[in-house]
Amino acid sequence: MKKTGLCLVLITILLSVCLSCKRSSREEQCEEMVKREKRRLPRNVAAGVTLDSILYDKRSQTLLYYYTMSDSIYSDEMVAQGKSRLQDELQREIINSVSLKRLKDEGISFKYIYLGSETKRNRMEMFFENKEL
Repeated sequence: MKKTGLCLVLITILLSVCLSCKRSSREEQCEEMVKREKRRLPRNVAAGVTLDSILYDKRSQTLLYYYTMSDSIYSDEMVAQGKSRLQDELQREIINSVSLKRLKDEGISFKYIYLGSETKRNRMEMFFENKEL
């Protein structure tokens, strides 16, 4: 009888712990990640390239990364020639990223937007739909 009572108490405790440990929603995960990353921005990521901001678009379930790219360092021809290689590298990094796994499992997509530093025009955009990752 004591064993049965003890088992019921343990099961009740385990159930209450499990129910209180519910997973964060997709929006909460993304907002937390954006909040954490914003503390480290702006951040130089390469010569003439700065990561300026990160946003989460709830409607499209996409993380948006905004970069500034030096117009004086990166000509239109250089951007056009390097875009395919950069896109392949970014996709590979996203696919292999342990830190992004939970977001990818939740269906998050990723978009990278590069603006010219002097011209402020859109130099390059890359979108990685979740099902590609």
